[in-house]
Amino acid sequence: MNIRNILGLASASLILAACQSESYKIEGTCRNIADGDTLFITNDFYNGTPIDTLIVKEGKFSTEGNADSTFLCMLYSPKNRNINIPFFIEPGKIEISLADSPMMSNVKGTSTNRKWQEMNDTVMNIGIRINRIASEIYTNRPDHEIIKQKEAEINRLTKRFKSVIMNYAEKNISNEFGYFILTYYKDVIPVEAHLALIDKMPKDKQNRPAAKAIREELSRRSNVAEGKIIPDFNMDDMDRTPQSIKKLIGENKITILDFWASWCGPCRQEMPLMQDILNKYSSKGLGIVGISLDENMEAWKNGVNAMKMNWPQLSDLRGWQNSAAQMFGVQSIPFTVVVDTNGKILKKGLRGKELQDYVESCLK
Repeated sequence: MNIRNILGLASASLILAACQSESYKIEGTCRNIADGDTLFITNDFYNGTPIDTLIVKEGKFSTEGNADSTFLCMLYSPKNRNINIPFFIEPGKIEISLADSPMMSNVKGTSTNRKWQEMNDTVMNIGIRINRIASEIYTNRPDHEIIKQKEAEINRLTKRFKSVIMNYAEKNISNEFGYFILTYYKDVIPVEAHLALIDKMPKDKQNRPAAKAIREELSRRSNVAEGKIIPDFNMDDMDRTPQSIKKLIGENKITILDFWASWCGPCRQEMPLMQDILNKYSSKGLGIVGISLDENMEAWKNGVNAMKMNWPQLSDLRGWQNSAAQMFGVQSIPFTVVVDTNGKILKKGLRGKELQDYVESCLK
């Protein structure tokens, strides 16, 4: 059973230190689970190794123990992977309602779990709306104008998602839930804002190993934040000839660094728009440099040729470990970085209509 696929946002290392050892009790109800069936609790989100086993009796289950820390877990049925719920073990009474759909399950009782459920409800609803719009785009294949409208709505919802996470971090900056948000959602909150929030945490939380590691990572990322000058780097083109990124961008007024891969469906969907943008604005000073996260030379070349990507292409064929992707903190693709002729970062993460509108505003 692949618990990582069920939750998609946790790891075994998400352990939050608490002040003292105290008891906890979990009480729950469940639907569509037979008497005598087992439920597992795990904090191993890779393998699902149980740390506790609960037996269902008359639609109910319970367990108790001592919690000397606050940490993220999952309760799940080994028979039906749709029956699961993430929650925090911490001192106090934890109440769980377990349904045969994650959307219908909920947790309450202790402070962290109430906040967790409240935040999850909000972001899950946003995620459902994003997925619905994305499905409409890729299933119905509407015309270009409708795609732009739907992509703009996805961008708006994504900003809303990030805003929700940011607000919960700010409101809980001094407690364990805030610590969890700031040490887990490192790819959601903007780098400078994230560093500022870490500075506002109590000193004991700032000094925890996870917080120190996140600060170091974010500090590296801040070197390639908007407004900063990118460092020069060399990367091979498709002829295995090293190319200087500063030389390539110096040929244009502005350049889009486009992170993509031949195996990435959304990247392929985006390419006609990239071609349109280049055709429309190349005479005004726009350039594009593709940076591929492929690992196979043949797949990379075939992708470039199939999509007629007639702009410079670079790759070190290291996949997600691509040195430029690591430098810019790329976590998903397609991903764009817009720079000026000197390498100053103007915008990051724009796609679709937002990217087109921004390029137009720069080259009027």
